[in-house]
Amino acid sequence: MILEYFKMALASIRGSKFRSMLTMLGIIIGVSSVMIIVGLGEGVRGQVAQQVSEVSESLIVIRPGKQAPSRPFSLDNLRSNDSRTGSLSEQDWRDTEKVEGVQSVVPIGIVSGVASYDDVDYDSGTIIATTSPLPDLLEQPVEFGAFFTPEESRRQVAVIGRAVADDLFQEAAPVGKSLFVRGQRYIVVGVFAQQKQGTFAVLNVNNSIMLPYEAARELGGTIQLSQVYVEAEASRDVSSVAGNITERLIDNHAGQEDFTVLEREEALEATNETFYQLAVFTAGVAFISFIVGGIGIMNIMFATVSERTREIGIRKAIGATSQQILGQFIMESVVLSILGAMIGVAIALLSSVLIRVTTDLQPIITPRVIVLVSVIAIATGVTSGILPAAKAARKDPIESLRSQN
Repeated sequence: MILEYFKMALASIRGSKFRSMLTMLGIIIGVSSVMIIVGLGEGVRGQVAQQVSEVSESLIVIRPGKQAPSRPFSLDNLRSNDSRTGSLSEQDWRDTEKVEGVQSVVPIGIVSGVASYDDVDYDSGTIIATTSPLPDLLEQPVEFGAFFTPEESRRQVAVIGRAVADDLFQEAAPVGKSLFVRGQRYIVVGVFAQQKQGTFAVLNVNNSIMLPYEAARELGGTIQLSQVYVEAEASRDVSSVAGNITERLIDNHAGQEDFTVLEREEALEATNETFYQLAVFTAGVAFISFIVGGIGIMNIMFATVSERTREIGIRKAIGATSQQILGQFIMESVVLSILGAMIGVAIALLSSVLIRVTTDLQPIITPRVIVLVSVIAIATGVTSGILPAAKAARKDPIESLRSQN
């Protein structure tokens, strides 16, 4: 009997292909959009997790402002900005070097100004004052030239990212050329290799210009520390070292913990929490998409019942029961949902391939996601088909035969 219902449903859909495609459009959009968004989220989460795991286990990051605890996703959270308050001083940097168990400390200071070369300004990057251990701490190699040494801390030299080299100098390895910051000349001595995005350190090396900290002081103005990187002597002591750093900085900040000391594992947990909230938001969007698709199926099924009133009367007159009529129309809505889900899955898989080929993103669409989204789509079809099918099953055969439809 189910097979007969299925054949009748396919025949009905083939008889009105354009209308059936419009009916499935909501399901197609819902399935494909949800799978693409979830796939992108999982792909980015995996990339970030991999990049975090590549950073040294002994790395600790200090940031200004207290990191807020994770909160459930809500409109209030959307309306409120991340208003961290607090700052890091050079005294914090120097005192951190004195903490037991610390091997090296690297400041990341933001220098206000615009770099220029040959009357071309580069204003889409960041000028950073830092110290020589930075590449080793971030495990970020220098592709051309070399990073400045401790002996060059007062020399006017610079190490630039790949984007700076391409955009400002129009070449991959402008080692030996000069750029100007606030009228002072800095010689490029190195160019970083292309950095993977989304690292634990949250420092975009690609568009940065690195200056020795002492040399950057000669530019005048204030150097604002945005982060301080700390390497512990042993990875097993990271937690205790982080605790000691926190205690030392609390003393510097008049007893206020208006800063964040972040270990690698904590960064990974924060990343997972962010993507969890994104998944919750995606589920809400998916729910709306499936409701729209279900309404579309319901409307078309009501129209189909009205158009086939005479057919329903004839079937009942020759012995079809109300349950059989009910099953026939529910099957049509189920088939529409299944076809819509299949097309949506195909579009999502094709889109993920195109995204992988054309961008650096690596979407991950798992069989579990495919099955879950497809089940929801089919459930939407069943739910949407119940009312129209019930209306068809309740029709009086005599009145239906009198219909001119």
